[in-house]
Amino acid sequence: MPAAVVQRQALVHADGSLFGYAVHARVDDSAALLTPTAEDRVVTDAYAKVDLASLVGDRAVLLRAPGPMLRGEVALPEAPRSLVVEVPTNWVHEEYAEDALVAMRELGFGVALSSFTGTLAERALLPLVDMARIDLRRTEKDLHARVAQLKDAGAWVVASHADSAERAALARDLEAELVQAPLVRRQEPGTGREVTAGEALHLQLVRLLSQEMPDHSQVVRAVAIDPELSMRVLRSVNASALGLRHHVDSLSHAVALLGPHRLAALVSSVVLGAQASSVDVLWTIITRALATWALAGDEVGYTVGLLSGVSAAIDASVDSVVARSGVSDHVASALRGEGGPFGPALEAALAHEADDDDALRATGFDPSEVARVYLRVIPEALAHASRLSAPLAAA
Repeated sequence: MPAAVVQRQALVHADGSLFGYAVHARVDDSAALLTPTAEDRVVTDAYAKVDLASLVGDRAVLLRAPGPMLRGEVALPEAPRSLVVEVPTNWVHEEYAEDALVAMRELGFGVALSSFTGTLAERALLPLVDMARIDLRRTEKDLHARVAQLKDAGAWVVASHADSAERAALARDLEAELVQAPLVRRQEPGTGREVTAGEALHLQLVRLLSQEMPDHSQVVRAVAIDPELSMRVLRSVNASALGLRHHVDSLSHAVALLGPHRLAALVSSVVLGAQASSVDVLWTIITRALATWALAGDEVGYTVGLLSGVSAAIDASVDSVVARSGVSDHVASALRGEGGPFGPALEAALAHEADDDDALRATGFDPSEVARVYLRVIPEALAHASRLSAPLAAA
């Protein structure tokens, strides 16, 4: 059976706050041509294997539903919060479309159009629609007119593929209520600010933790000079989730128990804390780190993914992060997009997050393979991010 690709991207309000996540399953574009019925079967089977709560946490979900779900033949999955059912573009021409949308609204689900192009069939359904997607890659002259039609009907505009500075600016110009894009974008070369002295100390600690055998005494000294980081390390190892029977008061013991990867993620949460970032940002960064590690087949990939995410989240230039962290040439090459042993894995992760199959295949990886890696590591990353982002007062 052809492989399915399950994709998740953030949905962000105009003020930068997170609304939820868009989730859709589709057949890998490289698969052989299938009939619509066969495609529906592949997508429906893929959804049956996915736990939405593990993908979106407690956020709202915009789910692109296949035909069997829209016809009521297969139950819609349970969502942790609100569920908005996204209707595929070609489905609006079905004779039972209006009745199905009415039924979904009566069941308490939101309704969205997958891609609004302004056709008569789409406009006829607007009174039943809560939101509709506009593809920012299509910059036709009537783009503003289509947005106006949606706003006149009271539907939210979801601007998708806002994965570049230019498209993000277009989404703002259109006054889209929601923007769909990677929550932590790629930090483009030549952009961003210089790393501060405090951030540099934390980045050097991340580099130290990426070594094959980190020097324990050096790590403990690096942690000890930062009171907040020290408190967070002690809080993390004493959390009930770790199942310790005795309270740990020794920082040296706590560092050893936490381990290099969880400690590196904790250091990242401290760096991000100054930016008032949410648990979702840290979740995204740890997910990228775990995925890059898995794709590279080397734990240094974890550091590559982590630093890639942190530099973008705090808007620090890649060159500044490389210089102030003291990472190896291999790590630096990957972060700069110049290849090296870890470059393809990072590029594949970034391409998956941007939903760009062409760029992903150019790295030598298969989209369905990368999607499976992400599905596997997302729950683990959420568990880490939730624990590490908890306020110190909650300890």
